[in-house]
Amino acid sequence: MPISSRNIYAAIDLGSNSFHLLVATFKSGQIYPLDSVKHMVRLAAGLDEKKNISPEYLNKAYESLESMAARIDKIPDGHIRIVGTNTLRVARNSAEFLARAEQILNHEIEIISGREEARMLYLGVAQSTSDSPSRKLVMDIGGGSTELIIGEGMRPEKRESLYMGCVSYTQKYFKGGIIDQHNWNKAVIHALQELNPFIQTFKNQGWEHSVGASGTMRATASILEANDWSVTGITMSGLEALKARCLDLGHTEQLSELDGLSEQRRPVFIGGLAIVYALMKAFDIEQMDVSMGALREGLLYEMLDGPKHISVTKRSIRKLCEQFTIDPVHAESVQRHSEDLLEHLNIKIKKRIKALLNGAIKLHELGLSIAHSQYHKIGAYVINHADMPGFSNQQKLVMATLVRLHRRKISKSVLATLTPRQYEVVIPLLVVMRLSVVFARNRHFEPVPVEHLHWHNDTIHLDINPDWLVDHPLIKADLKDEVKRLQAINLELLINRRQKAVASL
Repeated sequence: MPISSRNIYAAIDLGSNSFHLLVATFKSGQIYPLDSVKHMVRLAAGLDEKKNISPEYLNKAYESLESMAARIDKIPDGHIRIVGTNTLRVARNSAEFLARAEQILNHEIEIISGREEARMLYLGVAQSTSDSPSRKLVMDIGGGSTELIIGEGMRPEKRESLYMGCVSYTQKYFKGGIIDQHNWNKAVIHALQELNPFIQTFKNQGWEHSVGASGTMRATASILEANDWSVTGITMSGLEALKARCLDLGHTEQLSELDGLSEQRRPVFIGGLAIVYALMKAFDIEQMDVSMGALREGLLYEMLDGPKHISVTKRSIRKLCEQFTIDPVHAESVQRHSEDLLEHLNIKIKKRIKALLNGAIKLHELGLSIAHSQYHKIGAYVINHADMPGFSNQQKLVMATLVRLHRRKISKSVLATLTPRQYEVVIPLLVVMRLSVVFARNRHFEPVPVEHLHWHNDTIHLDINPDWLVDHPLIKADLKDEVKRLQAINLELLINRRQKAVASL
């Protein structure tokens, strides 16, 4: 019996080493894979000294995405999540990549923070090891970063992301492919230095079960098992034997002689192995299991479990509201005005986009807890740099942009940081938010008799009961200012001038 597209989900992980597509459905709450694609793009290897991804590696990435685009074309938009990780976080030309990549895939790409990556990773591992509900230390080594998480059940409690990965370490410490004791020691010592600030706090929290996830961990376990250096998973004694064998071979080219190591993994394996070794040493681990679940599985489970994901984002917003003592009554007033405007707006805005508007409205006065002057700039900065589980970097950027531009002049330089897709999302939200803030300027809710809000090309028609405007001269004056300020971004706001000027301000 064919599976309806309504029951199919897709997750794409744009990693620093490889790009993965997983297409699946769910049976009894468990992932049932339908298709998968993996390309060893090695985006991290394409970073030059200025942190730009070279054209050669960008083109490899685009070719990979073009092959994936057809596979997700018929899947419902709400059933697809595409995320980028460390290399796309640090690359200076990631915006260039995103613009082209989103055009190829016809879908939004989220660049997630290291700690958000850790949260999603833990969810994927926890679901795939649900038969072992004990307290876990989960470790994942990617191409450019390593994630560490302690959690219990389905809840991650402590998350860290470190800038060390199999691609970056192989390039930095095993130049020319040479594997010797000197290079090995340098790689392991540097990894231990990176881990050092977190070792004691993780040990203090404790765990019963250590789990490795993703490519480097699975490759290491496969080699140990294939060579009878471990019965299952990764052991410290097995790692010692594998390290000795790699030193004997002496070069990454010679690692092809290792049973259990794929040719695709071989060029970046030694850097990843040094990090595995450092992790086992740092946390005194003698034996580690390896999970088949990882980031993309976490993405799929969160899409299936929509209400729980929404609760994660709500908690993130609530935490900031409480931390910065935001006035909830005023925020609620602004939100009610925005809901009324959206009901009258002729443009349909997706639910997940409205959620970003609501988040920005709740946080738009965040900066007032720090300083009154330029508080909108302070609030935007905090949102951009805060740890907000459930939100991608781009979603935070959209909310931060709305907060930054909700009052006074509209800065073109701020809007210039957005991709074309983000700009299309932000502009209608920004107009609604600015009007809502104007309507709520008295800091108590009073309904505004909006009769019509119509957006066509670059012209916005807003009709409000004229008698009401006469009785509210401050709002009328603010609306006149809005007409001028929106002109700065080539938008024409016409108030009570629909159908050839019924009544003009």
